[in-house]
Amino acid sequence: MRAAFVVAVALVGFVPRNAEVQPKKPPASPPPARTNPSGTNPAPTNPQPSPAAPRPRAAVVRVVESLAADLGLAPARVLVVAAPLVSDAPAPRGAELSTRIASLLAGRLGAGSSAHPTPLSLVDARIAARGERSFVHLAVEIQHGKLRVTADVFPVPRTVWARIRDPEPGPFAHAFAAAPLDAEIRSFLEPVPLAKASVKRGQNFESDVVALACGDLDGDGALEILSASRRRVTTLRLREGKVFPLRSRSWSDLSPLHPSPLREPIGLAGLVSRPDAAGGVAFFADVGVTDRAKAMRLDAELVVVAPLSGLPVSAGEASGCARIGAGALAGPLVPCLPGETALGPSMAGSFDVLAAASLVTPRGTPFTVLAGRKERGAAFVRDDAGHVEALAGAGAQLAVGDLDQDGDPEILSGLDVANALEDAVVVRTWARAAPGAKGRLREVLRLPAAAGVHALAVCPPDGPGRAPFVVATADEIWVVR
Repeated sequence: MRAAFVVAVALVGFVPRNAEVQPKKPPASPPPARTNPSGTNPAPTNPQPSPAAPRPRAAVVRVVESLAADLGLAPARVLVVAAPLVSDAPAPRGAELSTRIASLLAGRLGAGSSAHPTPLSLVDARIAARGERSFVHLAVEIQHGKLRVTADVFPVPRTVWARIRDPEPGPFAHAFAAAPLDAEIRSFLEPVPLAKASVKRGQNFESDVVALACGDLDGDGALEILSASRRRVTTLRLREGKVFPLRSRSWSDLSPLHPSPLREPIGLAGLVSRPDAAGGVAFFADVGVTDRAKAMRLDAELVVVAPLSGLPVSAGEASGCARIGAGALAGPLVPCLPGETALGPSMAGSFDVLAAASLVTPRGTPFTVLAGRKERGAAFVRDDAGHVEALAGAGAQLAVGDLDQDGDPEILSGLDVANALEDAVVVRTWARAAPGAKGRLREVLRLPAAAGVHALAVCPPDGPGRAPFVVATADEIWVVR
């Protein structure tokens, strides 16, 4: 079915499994809106260059790097001991995951630091660390679709008298880091099935949605859906069978009309993460529709940060922009803002749909997948290692993600049908092959959508099962688990 489409992203952020039916409280101290006297938010005329997008990394690497930086330990011999894993998902190899994190952190700390070969409680870690100057104890958890690690650095009493005065001294350094589950972490856990689905539907307040994205835009730990229609951009959640808007901005406040809009609008939306000035991570929404002269990068309050160089194809830490030419999207992708790097793999030509995701293999190797459609029904998927596969019968709605976090991406699409009553959401798993060889696309799920599929997006993991995805039809928003 020819309709607008959405780019799917796998982004940092998590939410309890029932969060899509709970209203979100607004941030305690939202930043002041940058408005002019007319009440609109025009794009900055001279936007500052954006920090370059970081290279996509595995969750374990991101957590370890963050802990090492935040602990700020001077080079010295230290023992790293991980506690037994606490997980809301069955973890038959949980002990291996804990000790792997400890080993990687010890390597980051350097200067003769080492990791204990087995997980230990804090009491046992104090005993194992006798003879050391200090030790790091890691509390490792998997909760609500995230790896969460807390690190505390404890001194070790050097003498008998010191042990008598203070046998269990408190920590003198502390750090915390978290990242969404990926294929490397999932390899230590019990696999999750893809064949069944639970669908929660909400009646939408608008019928012309052209793009969706899903993630933790404001970084408060709760997941929201970003919806872009031809009239407005909205963050929302489902509640009691209805769409509950959180924040909304009219397109007339964001961008002027395009002088020659496409007859059938194309929309793109995605959530991106970028390093901030304080050394942390900030989250933004990249959104555009061909009805408007400019696509925009918005902050958590849906305030314009900067205009983009084209329509955004976003994949979390990686992104790029497609130009509009001759009634279609034109490749190759270009950087969306000065100082950024466009995501790979390279692509050229004209497309009526594009979607991308940055993922990792079970061994922690990052890769990017791009899906596109050059003409009706003639779609493809490719990655940055040279794997390419044809995708037959796809409509103009595509999304990419790793729903079960097994390292094989899932490609979500509508159908190329003339009658909306025959439309459906189709989920296929792509088992990638050697470069240049034919891979394998296997259908694992099909959900009829008699109102027509208008947009798709994959959410970050938010619980012990597979990652959810969201669907916009003519009159509803779905959250599918």
